[in-house]
Amino acid sequence: MESRCPVKTVVSGIGLVALGAWAGFVMHATAPEHAPFTTTTLVPPKPRTLNSDVIDGEDLDTAAGSRVLHEEIEDAAAIRWGDWSAGGRFVKANAKPFEAGYPGTRPLVELLRSWNPDNVTVPVPFRESLAVLNYSNPEERAMAETYRDAEVPFKVYGVPNVEEVRKKWTDSYLADAMRGHIQYKVEKSENNHFMYWQHKAGVASAYKDWVPPTKIVSGVTFREWLGWARDADADKKDAEETHHYLMLGTMPLSSLNKRRLGDKGVRAEAKKHHFVTADLDVFTPPVENFFVTNIPANKGIQCRFGMRGVIAEAHYDGGRNMVAMLKGAKRYVLAPPSSCDRLKIIPDRRHPSFRHSTTDWSDQHDAEADFMDADAIDTVVREGEVLYIPSYWIHYIVSLKYSIQCNTRSGAPPNGEGEHHVQKCVGLENTRQHPKHPTAEPGESSSKKKKRKQKRNRNA
Repeated sequence: MESRCPVKTVVSGIGLVALGAWAGFVMHATAPEHAPFTTTTLVPPKPRTLNSDVIDGEDLDTAAGSRVLHEEIEDAAAIRWGDWSAGGRFVKANAKPFEAGYPGTRPLVELLRSWNPDNVTVPVPFRESLAVLNYSNPEERAMAETYRDAEVPFKVYGVPNVEEVRKKWTDSYLADAMRGHIQYKVEKSENNHFMYWQHKAGVASAYKDWVPPTKIVSGVTFREWLGWARDADADKKDAEETHHYLMLGTMPLSSLNKRRLGDKGVRAEAKKHHFVTADLDVFTPPVENFFVTNIPANKGIQCRFGMRGVIAEAHYDGGRNMVAMLKGAKRYVLAPPSSCDRLKIIPDRRHPSFRHSTTDWSDQHDAEADFMDADAIDTVVREGEVLYIPSYWIHYIVSLKYSIQCNTRSGAPPNGEGEHHVQKCVGLENTRQHPKHPTAEPGESSSKKKKRKQKRNRNA
């Protein structure tokens, strides 16, 4: 495979942070009104018998379809995963409390060599490196809380609201929900790589040769994008063909809650305004819960609609991240913050793709040249599972088929776990701790930021 220019040919749309960024983002594209939607040309392929050699997209559909959701959705005990292993295709350790040394990592080069990211077929058997816990089991949920508080990655399944939403979000439901006032954007890449980027003041002078690594395509309806995604699965789209990535976001939870608690005290109306906030109750709580641990620092819900092969380039985020897989499956390669300085992370916050890796992880030559000392783990997040990505863990994401993930972030951990590694990686001047880049501490309101800025100006 030819080596790609990592900054000019890969793209991402993994942004949508803070209310201001959210407001600017949604202005890129708005879905126009259309005639009523029908599913006649968009019905997904019928599941077939599980293959004994590989796990492909249709196998993943079959595994998801084997689960039973009873009518009384409020009852956590109603969730039944008939066979989490999908006939032995997936292997995990038995549930156990968090222990020192977890999770065990392996050399990143070895991990990428054994399963190249451009290959969307899951090796058999796939052995899970992460703890996988049943949220509907009180004992295992308590274990999950200890993993979360220890700031290590893990997965849960059996979340009633997630099970409800994954069944509710059919093609026809989404096509109808995405019409009207719902705003989103579609990015286009000439291959399967997407790197996050955003316009920043001063880019032209600081990076004169930089060009956006993707094109934002306006006027694309969800119905059109879904057709492309279904065709990508049916035709087994190649990594070097054109790919499209659809993204949308909602307002920060603190803003949503203020609207809920407006003058008339109507909590539900603002939540119903957007189908994502209306449906994903676990990500829109009025008070902190298992998934949202710091409402003032919450950045809203970000949803990514991926097609076969779409790769979101490696990066870290500063917020504790809960990722719900609502359709399909994605592979996540996770590297601890201690690997940051070995992953070719862009260290300058002025760069449009700040905190992202410039290396093409699917190019074995580049990976072996750049990542000799880096360690990582990988996991396949399947429909109905929720992955926890701690702050500052680098993650690289591959959509194995048509997929929908929605995630929400809750600010940095109270003790700042992992932040010192990031400071070493990108420099103190590019972190929130540096006095030249004062930013709000987790949970600080905009009014407090304004007062702090006014005080700083008076003392100047």
